[in-house]
Amino acid sequence: MKERRRLAGSAASALLAAVLLTACSGQNPTDDDGLATFSSMDDAYAAVDEVLQCETDPTGEPIVPADEGRLTSEQRLCAENVQVDLYADAAALQTAYEIWSNSHQGTVHVVRGANWMVVDVTDVATGEPSTWDIESVADELNGEYSAIGS
Repeated sequence: MKERRRLAGSAASALLAAVLLTACSGQNPTDDDGLATFSSMDDAYAAVDEVLQCETDPTGEPIVPADEGRLTSEQRLCAENVQVDLYADAAALQTAYEIWSNSHQGTVHVVRGANWMVVDVTDVATGEPSTWDIESVADELNGEYSAIGS
């Protein structure tokens, strides 16, 4: 009887571990603060595209904050005024965030992860409110949403 309970307990433990591992397998890796991190621009873009349904062939060029004339990130457009930026390190991400924050050109909507950022400059570029729900990117990809720059 004891053997049967021990086997049932072991089976239940194994099932619980399998469920927990399965639930975690679809999530993005995170840093110490719980923010999602991506290993490549393709991975970051694919994750953002899954949430926002990016335009197939957006027009325009990404807006790139520069630090002393150096590009601080790799960029890819999701839409004409929405871009995905991938940074080499936290310092470059912080520098870019501060540049956007201190731009004082209008509201810029951003979602920050551990090494990436989604930037929506629709308000600044068009004078109209954005129709992109980048707050959902923060919810889905373990990021932090902010409206900055105004």
